[in-house]
Amino acid sequence: MYKIAIIEDNDNIRLELAAYFKEHGYETACFGEKRPAGGAEEYRTSEAEAWENAASWMAGEILEERPDMILLDINLNETDGFALCRNIRKESKVPIIFVTGREGEWDELKGIRLGGDDFIRKPYSLPVLLARVGRMLERNRAGAGEIRVGGATLSLVMGQLTCGEICLELSPKELRMLYFLCLNQGKVVSRDSLMEYLWENKMYVDENILNVNLSRLRKRLADAGLSELVKTVPRKGYKVEAVEK
Repeated sequence: MYKIAIIEDNDNIRLELAAYFKEHGYETACFGEKRPAGGAEEYRTSEAEAWENAASWMAGEILEERPDMILLDINLNETDGFALCRNIRKESKVPIIFVTGREGEWDELKGIRLGGDDFIRKPYSLPVLLARVGRMLERNRAGAGEIRVGGATLSLVMGQLTCGEICLELSPKELRMLYFLCLNQGKVVSRDSLMEYLWENKMYVDENILNVNLSRLRKRLADAGLSELVKTVPRKGYKVEAVEK
């Protein structure tokens, strides 16, 4: 399960985002509410220093949660998103999407220069935001070259599935099927979604082609002792779950 860190000083927006992402299968960690005196406030010597201290303190709190993605507002109570991004980038390459009501192009340019990965303006569509988060997580994970599912590892570079002493060489189609299923591990992937991913226009693809490809893949997994990796969810689709060896 991916974890999304939400940094937003508006209580209603923060709670709405947390509820929405949880509804769609993400874990969330929220930041941005006004803190009581203490923490970085103890080191206040000037407004500028307090601003930077707060950013450093909050960056540490966020990274302790080990998020897979950060949604970062620019206007915050005790610091701003730019200072926070700069401090996060000292320690981590976690993807950051700036979410802001500001209109200026300079803000977007500054955010990207400080290490932000994307920029979305309020008001935004929640489904669009969800799609952009999902796309960035997919791109980031694909860039890492491998996906782990419990004790199994899918190597995109080598075209192999390994688990303990098992090493299964995959055909290009098998690799693509497993990649999409593993990318959505723990979630049900519908037949339509899988067909749309494998073939650009599923209108011209007979469902039997998917059945043949899936049956061949699952037989190979079973022969390798990994029959539990891909499970059928009756009348819904397929799901990849962790296996151990």
